[in-house]
Amino acid sequence: MKMKALVGFLTLVHVSQQSSTVRVNEGVESVQLPCQDSTETEDKTVVWHRYGSNPSIVHQHRHVFQTLFQNQHYSGRTSMSDDALETGDLSLTLKEPHHSDSGVYICQMIRKGVELFPRYKVELQVIVLQHNSTIGVYEGVKSVQLPCQSSWFLSKDTTVVWSRIGFNPSTVHQHLDEKEPRFQNQHYSGRTSTPTYALITGDFSLTLKEPQLSDSGVYTCHVHNNEKEMLRLIVRLQVTERPIFPPELCLMLAVCLALAVAALGWHKTITVSSVVVKEGVCLVKLPYKTIVPLPEDVTVEWSRCAPEPMRVHKYCNGNNDLIRQDEFYCNRTKMQEEPLKTKDLSLTLRDPCYRDSGTYTCTVHKDREAVTQKVVRLRVNVPQEVVKVGDWAKCVTLPFKTRARLPADATVRWKRFELYNSWTVHVYQNGQDKSEEQDDSYRDRTKMMKNPLQAGDLSLTLINPSHGDIGAYTCTVERDGDVIWKRSVRLKLKGLWF
Repeated sequence: MKMKALVGFLTLVHVSQQSSTVRVNEGVESVQLPCQDSTETEDKTVVWHRYGSNPSIVHQHRHVFQTLFQNQHYSGRTSMSDDALETGDLSLTLKEPHHSDSGVYICQMIRKGVELFPRYKVELQVIVLQHNSTIGVYEGVKSVQLPCQSSWFLSKDTTVVWSRIGFNPSTVHQHLDEKEPRFQNQHYSGRTSTPTYALITGDFSLTLKEPQLSDSGVYTCHVHNNEKEMLRLIVRLQVTERPIFPPELCLMLAVCLALAVAALGWHKTITVSSVVVKEGVCLVKLPYKTIVPLPEDVTVEWSRCAPEPMRVHKYCNGNNDLIRQDEFYCNRTKMQEEPLKTKDLSLTLRDPCYRDSGTYTCTVHKDREAVTQKVVRLRVNVPQEVVKVGDWAKCVTLPFKTRARLPADATVRWKRFELYNSWTVHVYQNGQDKSEEQDDSYRDRTKMMKNPLQAGDLSLTLINPSHGDIGAYTCTVERDGDVIWKRSVRLKLKGLWF
């Protein structure tokens, strides 16, 4: 009897969830995540979730509150067939998939608040193509050119489109197209151009005026004729802030600016301050106290433009508006009560990490007109721990623990550095160790705990350490090419002073 019950339980587990894997190259127009169901359609709701995201809802079929509960990362990029429930094809179409979309998706069916089975699991793997070129410029230059050249003979009906992966709408520029303003992302309005005689010369390079930090990203040059693809080039653009002046020059510049402000009688100035903390502290405050009169109907918005445009925190109508807050800052930001009355618009950030380093802008605006503004530069220093190991030790642990919530789709990478050389010590990705990426000298000698991202313990155990293992180790937590967390550990031999 017990054996029959066990068999029945195992059978239920087996059919309660079906899975599949979809692989697609970054840069394609769309990808479809399959989900087929033939059960009764009456009073049934279909919800697509992404495991590990917050909020987790990717798409709700025919749901009036779709935009309210949907993760804004997918806004305007998902769709299902109108007759999905009638045909049983509940597949999800995701436009312009990019690397950050890689993960596990769940197709869930609900009737009157009760989940129906089976549940369908789809693992999406978006493969990043090798970039044909990488362009780096400083913010503030007049323009930058993204190269794209072809040796094909091109007819007049050839279409050339520059797009940006991960943007919605994605079109950056469409060569000699009268309808371009209708399709072009307004972030690039009036700032892009291609050579007039591009179809004759084969030079489709894109000129982007006044590049900003928020322009950093991956761009695609797509040339096609009658739906036949003739050329696709990928260019990564990295716009960075100009190096900060030495302290002596900063002081001179500040004095000159103050004199200029006094001479011109400016009443609206943008103040800049800097905050430095160590990774691992519980809280950090980005300060902003103003003397400018603040009406009750103004909006206060903290934002960042790099490594991508992000809304950090928004306060309006007497409440914190966090619906469109970037998921990286979810449950990590706070402003004090009644900030407009106290004129203290400071933002408190919980568990600051390496990726939080950068420039933050607090803008107070009304009817799209800025009332006042403050810039805060935050630098989160990465602490370095020292671990000493004795001769003949069987193992040693390089520690890295954090209270922060780590994304489930992140990659953990341990490396060792010595002068101009580096070695890959251990890689954890997609829920498993990647031994094929290890340097041969560390193979079968490293170990991490089970589910390290979920536990917040990324410590690495090194088995049978030797004199050759002494040196500086760095652990990075990466997502979409960005380093989110970083920790440095120096391994020393006991008894040695260096």
